[in-house]
Amino acid sequence: MRLHFRKFLKIIFTLVPCFVIPSDYAYSETLRVDNHFVADLKFLGISVKPYRGSYIVLKDVNVRAKPLTKSRRLGRLKSGIRVEATGRVKGPWLLVRTSGGMKGFVFEPILMPVIDGTLAKPIKGDIAIDDGRSCDYTIEFLGKTQAKGLSFEFADFEISWRCKKGGKIIEFNTPMFLSEGPHQGTRKPVHQITIDIMEHESGLEEVFSTHLLWDREKGDVQFDSVNIKKYIFTRKLESRAADSIATAFNSAVYLSASSWASGVWSALGKKSKKR
Repeated sequence: MRLHFRKFLKIIFTLVPCFVIPSDYAYSETLRVDNHFVADLKFLGISVKPYRGSYIVLKDVNVRAKPLTKSRRLGRLKSGIRVEATGRVKGPWLLVRTSGGMKGFVFEPILMPVIDGTLAKPIKGDIAIDDGRSCDYTIEFLGKTQAKGLSFEFADFEISWRCKKGGKIIEFNTPMFLSEGPHQGTRKPVHQITIDIMEHESGLEEVFSTHLLWDREKGDVQFDSVNIKKYIFTRKLESRAADSIATAFNSAVYLSASSWASGVWSALGKKSKKR
């Protein structure tokens, strides 16, 4: 039985991992960004290091011609809109660009880093964990849910698992979500990934949730917690590398499966027989 939180959204665009230099910037020395050599920039005479990231404006803020509070105002951004950072300077300022094409410097503490969890196509992968179990998985994007009382959304997914150990194969589905905004209201690019095992999939008495944290600055995913402690192993799990959504999800799947106690796998196996 497949789990659906809403109608599947048809994805009409493809995410392309590239860094585009806007035509109205001047070039300077080169810098490596996302494994590509990109020229330094000058915006209105200010030297800017290439940088990219998505942000939500937390309160109305001025867009400045220079990274100074008393510099010429180029425009104003309203709270709640999303902007793309294209450069960084020394001090707490980012060079940003709006969807309408306005560019200028914005005071970084007014901005909240976010990530777009939309997948253009399903992610497929495999893991092998220490108990001798191997799993193939497919992650499908389902849509987004507005975070209650917050400025960002949660991206919703479904994971289809096919796991094998000692010749025995079990298949099951789990919902997963990614917080597109920072974990616990911080300004750091740390995002929560949660994988839920539902009662009707496992026969457990309640939903069993595994929480993980993806730190985009450190480039890793670490195990955080579960809601029912009796269902996990007590051994320490090392963080795993993650430099993209695909690798973050692979690490999240691996760490979750590695943390689940034998009772969880037994329950999943019993339900799998009834399919």
